[in-house]
Order: sequence, then structure tokens, then C-alpha cells
Amino acid sequence: MSVLSRVHLGEPELVRRDEDFDFTLDAPFVPLRNPDGTWRLLHTSFCEEPYYHSFTGTADNIFAESGLYEMDYNGYTSFRGSGVWVMSAYKFPDGMLAGFCHRELLHPTDPGFGNSFFIGLAVSRDGGHLWKYLGDIAGNAVNGRRYYPNMGGCPLLVRDGWFYVYFNDYDAVGLCRVTAARMRVDETERALREDRLPAVFKYTGSGVWESDPMQATGARILPDVGFHPDSHAKGVYCRPLERYLLTMQTNAEGRLLLFFSEDCQRFDEFLVLDEAEEGKWMQPYSFFLSADGDCSDDMNEVGGRFYVYYPKKGLLEHLPDAFGYDHDDLYRRLITIG
Repeated sequence: MSVLSRVHLGEPELVRRDEDFDFTLDAPFVPLRNPDGTWRLLHTSFCEEPYYHSFTGTADNIFAESGLYEMDYNGYTSFRGSGVWVMSAYKFPDGMLAGFCHRELLHPTDPGFGNSFFIGLAVSRDGGHLWKYLGDIAGNAVNGRRYYPNMGGCPLLVRDGWFYVYFNDYDAVGLCRVTAARMRVDETERALREDRLPAVFKYTGSGVWESDPMQATGARILPDVGFHPDSHAKGVYCRPLERYLLTMQTNAEGRLLLFFSEDCQRFDEFLVLDEAEEGKWMQPYSFFLSADGDCSDDMNEVGGRFYVYYPKKGLLEHLPDAFGYDHDDLYRRLITIG
């Protein structure tokens, strides 16, 4: 039986309408399970203050209680427009959290020049209430030039003692592809305890991980499926399938894709989770949440019943302000593994 034949999709379900949000969805939610079985979901949005949101609830009501979390920039710039987004997290056995982050350094006087984007690491030692940014672990070849090289990220997968983090990357002329970097889990744990960064290697291609993560352009890691994937999305390991899953959005192409892999390097199968009118809607910031509690506390592993949550968000350049980037209708689909 093929992997795809075991994946059963429920119908899209509207979770929350745009008018019920008092902030703009600007990143995937980061789920962390509380001792009582409820979920604490972190969300970063730099569209309006406050930037760092926290919600506590269940899979059927993730917005039951609202609050905030904090970010210590640790000397990294945070002038308006720039900042750090926590996009994925990993929980170590003693509760320490590694945060895989997206960082933007936007030119303060001329938005068309000097913009730089990074993937970075943060640490939390209090369950995700306070994070400390430790630095950048990946960059791209056109940072600081007349491009807007948004690296997206950071879908996280964990396999055989390695962290794999996925993001958009750019070559010297600004062409974009999805690549990845990896680092040892044990070395990362030691580094975070000392407030430093581990050794990180960007994907070179053909199963080789040797490239400079800050300068070299990573090899394309996703197959050509007729769409242009963007990594503002999430990753998870599905135990019943024995597969690693990545969601990817396609911006103006209006598709939300789900890729499958046995080894975090070859993604040979995919399906379409959602289709929207091309040029009008996009589905960034998807995330996974267990439907039955059979999962890890950091939502990096799931069992046979889980949701993919995703917004339908307007494309700012094609729609009036009322239906632009700040328009968010949040949906979910139940996935059941047969």
C-alpha cells in the first residue's frame, strides 16, 4: 500500500474568521503541551504591537486564553520593522527549549536596499515564556543587496540525532529555492546550555551536508512538482506512516502542499492540502496539532490523527486593503492515517 493511499483528508473547517483576530497572522503557531494536556501556542507578529502572543487551549478551542511571551534580543538589532520570529521549537528532556527562528534586518531608512534575512537559534529555560536569541545560523548570498530575500522558515524535522531546518535560499542573482541546514541534536543542546551556537551545515546536494550556512547557496531539496514552494510552513514526523512531513505554501499559485520523506532529504511524494484562487489567496503559516493527544510535547511527532491549521490570506498587491495581507480566515483539515 502506498503512503498517499493511507492518508485520509477531512473537509476544510473554518476555525476563526478574520474579524475575530485582533492581530495579523505573521508566522506559524508553535504548540507546546502543558502538564494538564492543554496546549500553549506561541505566535509572533510584527504587523502591530504587541509582537509576541501566547494562547492556551485545546485542539477544539486553541484561543481559550490569551497572553504574551517575551524575547531578549541579546544585542541583535530590533528597530521597528526588523525582529525575530520564533517559528518552531524542540523540547529537551529537562524542559529546555530550542527555538528555530526567522530574523529580519530591514534597512531603517530605505526599504529597497540593504535588507537581510537569517535563520537563527533562541533558547528558553522557563517553558517558552522568555526567549533569548543566541544568533544567526544561516544566511543567503544576496543579503544586503537590492533584493528582498525572505528566507521564510523554519519547518523543523528531527532524525537520527540531527535537527533539519528548511528555508528559502537564494543564489548570486536572486533565484530562490527551498534548501535546508542541519546540526547535531546533542551538540546543539550543549551549545544552548552555554549560550552559544552549534556547528551548522547547509545542504550541498546528493546527500552531502558541507556548505557554509551563512554564505554558500544550498542545493534544492524539494522536487519540481509544478509549483514554487515557500517555506513559511511546518514539519512533523508521523509515527504510523514512518514518514517525515513538510507543508509548503506556494504564494500566488494558491496551493498548500504536503510533502513526504523517509530520510528528511528526498521528498518523493506530495499531495495538495488546499487550493485557492490563483493570484488572490495564499496559505502561509500552516502548523500541525494532534487531534487525540498522541504526540510529543513539542509537536515534532504525531500519531494517526492530527490537524493541519492554515490561514487563507490575501495577496496585498492584488486585493484592496480590506482583503490584503492582514486578512486572515483560519482553517484546519483533519488528517487520519489508515
